[in-house]
Amino acid sequence: MAYNYFPQYYNSPYLQPPVMPGQAQQAPQVTPQAQNPARNSDFVLVRSEDEARNYPVAFGNTVTFKHENEPYMYTKTMGMSQLDRPVFERYKLVKETAQDAPQTHEKEQGDKVVMEKLQGEIDALWREIDALKKKGQSNARKALDEEGA
Repeated sequence: MAYNYFPQYYNSPYLQPPVMPGQAQQAPQVTPQAQNPARNSDFVLVRSEDEARNYPVAFGNTVTFKHENEPYMYTKTMGMSQLDRPVFERYKLVKETAQDAPQTHEKEQGDKVVMEKLQGEIDALWREIDALKKKGQSNARKALDEEGA
């Protein structure tokens, strides 16, 4: 009859099950996963573009910077390898005013006027085509009547 005299040692990371000579022991494989840049949505405030360019970024990450005194934003992305060069992008922020919204409505009304004008011209062309067809049919009848007489 066997008793467990040392139960605290059974969960020890130092104790491994014995490996038989014919068995291959598999080591757990850790695969690096690229982080989603949208998940790291915090901004780092910087005083200059050079400060953003020199900011250290871990491999496989993207950092977004906001310039404190100018309307610029920067992103710096590092690849998964140490041999990859960092990708630095610069964006200019442009403020939109409330006056921009009605201009799109005016543009839609202008498009509507242009469409109505084009439709009128198309209708006039169809009327001319129909008139030419009628004239052509009457000329053909006259020619047939002259040949038959």
